[in-house]
Amino acid sequence: MQIPAKLPGLKWLTIGWAVYGVVWIAPEGVLWQAVLLGGLTTAVLLGYLLQKVVGGRLVAGGWWLGGTAVTGALFGLLTGLLTLFFMALKTGLHAHGPEFSPAEINWVLAQMPLWTAVGLLTGAGLGLVGLGATSKR
Repeated sequence: MQIPAKLPGLKWLTIGWAVYGVVWIAPEGVLWQAVLLGGLTTAVLLGYLLQKVVGGRLVAGGWWLGGTAVTGALFGLLTGLLTLFFMALKTGLHAHGPEFSPAEINWVLAQMPLWTAVGLLTGAGLGLVGLGATSKR
């Protein structure tokens, strides 16, 4: 599997992430907005990491499939961790008491294993689709 040297759309994703991050700071804490920022941040970080590590390389099918599965699992896990980080950050920035309830924090913690598993399966599925699309018949 040939990995492109520059991942298509990564620059636009980064611009969208930066714009959303600036807009996200102002309003009061809304859980879905923190989750969205956590997911966007994870996507940008993993995109640049993958571009740096495997960009422009030819990867064997097994490594491709394993890499997409691990990347998907990391996406799910890091989205949860970064969501918690941004929830804490927003509470600290606004400094007028908690932005998020304990129930919302516990909900994110409870979702992290699910998000990790879904990311793993989605990554493996996309890896299989990629292998199928590039296989020679």
